[in-house]
Amino acid sequence: MAPQAQTVVFLHGLGAGTDSWNPQIAALPDGFTGIAPRIAGLADGDGEGFSLRAAATAVREELDRLGVERAHLVGLSLGGMVATRFAIDSPARVTSLVLSGSQVHPNPALMRVQNAIMRLLPARVVAQPGMSKQRMLAVLRAVGETDFRGELARVTAPTLVLCGLKDRPNLPAAKELAAGIPGAELQLVPGTGHEWNIHQPDAFSTRLNAFHRSLMS
Repeated sequence: MAPQAQTVVFLHGLGAGTDSWNPQIAALPDGFTGIAPRIAGLADGDGEGFSLRAAATAVREELDRLGVERAHLVGLSLGGMVATRFAIDSPARVTSLVLSGSQVHPNPALMRVQNAIMRLLPARVVAQPGMSKQRMLAVLRAVGETDFRGELARVTAPTLVLCGLKDRPNLPAAKELAAGIPGAELQLVPGTGHEWNIHQPDAFSTRLNAFHRSLMS
């Protein structure tokens, strides 16, 4: 009997959809299978409010539904924060962790500026389909209140932290994530920005697949 495929869970960023990970799922090496669930709490129909813990719980429930005991997590931006929350809360369920352009404790000044800009722009500009501007602002509040600094040591999975060198607002957090997660590897990627899984999908897949293969050797 062939061994069961390793499951990779891809978690998208705010403003992106699950299809943003299609190139990475298609490029997974033999022995791996990918899923990209929608992050819960982003749509107006998802109930009241948004929290990283509720979003991470929804990921765990999806794995339970699929009968997957352990999975590799890959998250970008907001998806990286959800993946971090999952890895802290459910370490036994995580085979490995890949975080790109993620955050630890967002800069309060930058968050205030971002919130002010979002309030001024029309909803069709700032919010993805199915999300009102009010929901968007609630998500940003939850992100701004996040502080993983005292919890990163609880992550036990092999971890790769990625950040494009053009993604300057997230470079300090990438270094802090790599320093705070035991044994984490940091790769700062030249010539790439924030959503480089979309804009440079082959480059993202190359680094991701090399990391996953290294765990299997």
